[in-house]
Amino acid sequence: GVDDGDPKILLTDTLDHTPRQGQLQTMSNPVAAEGERAAELKEFERFSIVLGNPPYDREEREAGAVGKRKGGVVRHGVPGIDPLLNAVTRPMKDAGLGIHLKNVYNDYVYFWCWAAWQATRLPAGPGVVAFITAASYLDGVSMGGVRHMLRQAFDELWIIDLGGEGRGAQKEENVFDIQTPVAIAVGIRTQTERSGDCTVYYHRVEGTRGQKLAALNVLSLNDVTEQNTGTGLDDLTPRSDAAYYNWPQVTELFPWIHSGCQLKRTWPIAESKSLLERRWRELVMTVPRLRGEMAKETGFRHVGATPKSLLTNNNVLPSLSSLDRDDDPEGIERYGYRSLDRQWVIADHRLADRARPELWQARGPRQVFLTTLTSTKLGRGPALIVSPYVPDLDHFSGRGAKNVMPLYRDSSGQAPNVTDGLLESLSQKLGTVVTAEDLLAYVYALGGTSAFSECLADELAEGAGPVHLPITTDADLFHQAVELGRDLLWHHTWGERFAPTGQPQLPASLAQVVAPVEAMPEQFAFDPDSQTLTVGTGIFGPVTPEVWEFEVSGLKVLRSWLGYRMKTRKGRKSSPLDDIRPTQWTQTDELLRLLAILHHTLQVTSIAAKLLDDILTSPLVPATALPTPIPAQRKPPRH
Repeated sequence: GVDDGDPKILLTDTLDHTPRQGQLQTMSNPVAAEGERAAELKEFERFSIVLGNPPYDREEREAGAVGKRKGGVVRHGVPGIDPLLNAVTRPMKDAGLGIHLKNVYNDYVYFWCWAAWQATRLPAGPGVVAFITAASYLDGVSMGGVRHMLRQAFDELWIIDLGGEGRGAQKEENVFDIQTPVAIAVGIRTQTERSGDCTVYYHRVEGTRGQKLAALNVLSLNDVTEQNTGTGLDDLTPRSDAAYYNWPQVTELFPWIHSGCQLKRTWPIAESKSLLERRWRELVMTVPRLRGEMAKETGFRHVGATPKSLLTNNNVLPSLSSLDRDDDPEGIERYGYRSLDRQWVIADHRLADRARPELWQARGPRQVFLTTLTSTKLGRGPALIVSPYVPDLDHFSGRGAKNVMPLYRDSSGQAPNVTDGLLESLSQKLGTVVTAEDLLAYVYALGGTSAFSECLADELAEGAGPVHLPITTDADLFHQAVELGRDLLWHHTWGERFAPTGQPQLPASLAQVVAPVEAMPEQFAFDPDSQTLTVGTGIFGPVTPEVWEFEVSGLKVLRSWLGYRMKTRKGRKSSPLDDIRPTQWTQTDELLRLLAILHHTLQVTSIAAKLLDDILTSPLVPATALPTPIPAQRKPPRH
């Protein structure tokens, strides 16, 4: 009803909450005067309406970096005001989920906290916040605290989910030119004090970009009728009543789940052992005062650090700065860098910020590390991937979290990482002995190809979280799955695990070398018409378009593998040591092996799809009928 209001437009750092410093001369410094006036309003007034499209950018920062982190009053608080982010972090910590909090250090989460505080608590009263932001807070474990904060702040929360996932199981156009799904949310506080639960209304807008914008042009709140029940950390997206949710989650079968190894530097990872030996030798030949730049120091790992050994009995290692020119690293070992991309790593605790020693101590001749996404929506391709070597944090699809499940809790393969009583329960239901390796093979038959994500795309698109898996009580189907799973595991571990009796090596690739690769290739290309892969001067074929397009939740496996092996390696550099690259191509045999693995995986996908369909129509074991892990089983083993 205001006809002649005088709009006050003030330039300010929204999240800064600095007490006023005094009067400034508007004419001499108008920008400072605006900031002063904004500071006064933020300190003494309540903004009853806050709207906008705040930035979304997760805070990535090297350990030990100086200077204050972003987030202003939200992240740090000010005298008399505790950090507003506590409203997000405390509920997660109280629920024992503090380990998942790294994703909340995001600009858009800071703005949600600030806006809810300004609109409803300064002082407490009615208010409205309307934002369009990244949609990651709608579901998934890591953003549960954001949902809790919103439910505490508002009486009503209206969600217009615009989707736009560029990497998920069902890719779709975004209203913006980004791959991150977005959502509009309108939070409404109608009373001074909160009473009762927050009512969440949800509406999904689908289609092309143009169709979504057209729908928004005519959409009203009367069109948003679907209510989502839930409290606290619960998802804001409604969940269907699909049978999928009655099946056990993979983390209920293999309860110890761990983050992968994170070096925070790229130079100790390479496609050959000899290349890493050259880089290490260059490091120790450098005078000690220059080794920090060469090694890429961080707050966790500087050249004077003396961490415990990663590969032996926790002996304290001498510092990098004290090493002689002839000193060797702890070891150079195979490394699960990305899905179906094994590389080599200098396995030395002085070179890794978060090496995850528990994983290194559990590696062994029978060990298999299962990786997936547990807090991010799964995309196309396999829902599960394995590595016989310690996997990188980002092993599964270039995005990492607490996603690694070892098959065994020890290096000898005597202590299965399986929920207590589960194998006995399954053995009883199936009338046959089920081992830990049988269980892994069964699970991998379901999730180790794209059959699972294609069959259950709707369920996987509903939200993030560990994948649910159907367990049949039909002994014949179970054994068929175990047989298929063992075959896939044999191929996906490069023939190092689950080898059939009398077959020590994987079958040869159908693709052949048409022309050799000379020197180091600078680029690669694929011709679908001739089904040839060109790598520098080299030509390989036949390579099908399906092999070329093979992906794991957005990671194009073959393209990624090749990108890491060009003359100029793809990705970021961390040190001058990254510039030490091979002078000759030595990867032909490994490339042919990868092509064979991808081809075989695609070849058995139809078998996996038929088997999955048969299993889904058979009697299944509900999750409630199986043992559940106790907290001790989710903790790493003690060594």
